[in-house]
Amino acid sequence: MPSQIVVYIYFMRIGFAYNVKHDQGQGMKRELDFDSPETIEAIIKTIEGLGHRTERMEADSRAFEKLNDLRDKIDLVFNIAEGLSGDARESQIPLFCEMLKIPYTHSSPTTHAIKLRKNLTKLVVTGVGVKVPGSMLAQAGDVVKLPRGWDWPVIIKPNTEGSSIGVFDKNVVDNQEELNARIGDMYAGGFEGQLLVEEFLDGREFTVAVMGNRELQVLPIIEQKFDFLPQGMRKIAGFELKWLYEDTLTDVSQACDCPAKIDPGLETEINETAKLVYRTLEVRDCARIDFRMNSRGELYFLEINTLPGINPDEKVISYFPLAARTAGMDFPALVKRIIDLASERYGIK
Repeated sequence: MPSQIVVYIYFMRIGFAYNVKHDQGQGMKRELDFDSPETIEAIIKTIEGLGHRTERMEADSRAFEKLNDLRDKIDLVFNIAEGLSGDARESQIPLFCEMLKIPYTHSSPTTHAIKLRKNLTKLVVTGVGVKVPGSMLAQAGDVVKLPRGWDWPVIIKPNTEGSSIGVFDKNVVDNQEELNARIGDMYAGGFEGQLLVEEFLDGREFTVAVMGNRELQVLPIIEQKFDFLPQGMRKIAGFELKWLYEDTLTDVSQACDCPAKIDPGLETEINETAKLVYRTLEVRDCARIDFRMNSRGELYFLEINTLPGINPDEKVISYFPLAARTAGMDFPALVKRIIDLASERYGIK
């Protein structure tokens, strides 16, 4: 009688931590980088389609209490929560998971906190030789003068915001008067916190999706396009581009090239620099890293997103899933890869 082979397949109980947009317009700034109800449902459906059970958990003011109630009922938290407030808001769910000893996807509280302060991120990566544009901090009431050796124009960015919040076309300024006038207007309009005044690089812009922990996989590089912006607008991936003009496009290829049309030498430089930034900041599982070139073709790091958006709708411009699709990884495979990477870190078989 032939022997029988029994295969045991273990599917996990996954807590899904998220922040959902309650205001479907763009009126609530604090919800701008939250996910839509449709995206939330699609990700849950994908996780369950992989065979796992899910426990949904909106990361609101009761998030710690909810996680505490779930701690013995789940094996892993799939975390895409942006957090409610504060300059370390993306660290909230990871910190709660650390306190409760619950495994979770994506980076640690420390990495999320550093990454959300653009000035600190730049200081860290320059320590390993990565080029960054010169920058300085400004606060309400400051009269800002450029350091010796800087050239105009410069760009003004909120120091602790993502999703291009607060970065408008008029934030690129050409002289001292415009600089201080724009800073004054931002604070008069209700902005709180520090501003980053940064050298403006007038070259090509790339975004790079990286996955992995010990071994890193760089997905196909994406180059941002700017020719769909109205004539006269600055070539920046600011609020208008991301939240106004990209929405009018009928094809993703109008917004970007994926893979980027670059020579092998530049591709290698971008890939290796992305991996160096990823490892230096001790990123876990996945991240998306932005670079820009100056007029001489030199590559500079701009910023990193350690909770990159993963909208499954192929008609919506979502860079991480786009890079994954170009690499031959459909949306379920992308979600599975994130779960597998986190599971491997924690020794979940």
